Amino acid sequence: MNSVKELLQHIIERMSDAEAHQLLEFAQHLRHRRDDSLTLKRLATDAAFQVPGSGAQDFPIVAPIHGKGTAASRLLVDDRR
Repeated sequence: MNSVKELLQHIIERMSDAEAHQLLEFAQHLRHRRDDSLTLKRLATDAAFQVPGSGAQDFPIVAPIHGKGTAASRLLVDDRR
C-alpha cells in the first residue's frame, strides 16, 4: 500500500496546472491555520495572555474628544514632507 504522500503525488500529477495551483493555495492556508493554532496553544500557558470568556461584553462606546489646534496626524504628515 502506498503512503498518503505518494497517493497525493499521483493525484497531483494528473491535475491541471489550475487545479494544482488551487490545491497549493489550500495547503498553504492549512499550514497558516496550523501555525495560528500552535501559537494560541503556546499563549494559553502564558500567564500574561488571557482570552476573555464567551460571556465577555464589548467595550463601551465613548464619545470622541475634540481638541484645539492641529491634529497630531496632520503634524506628522507635514513633518514627513
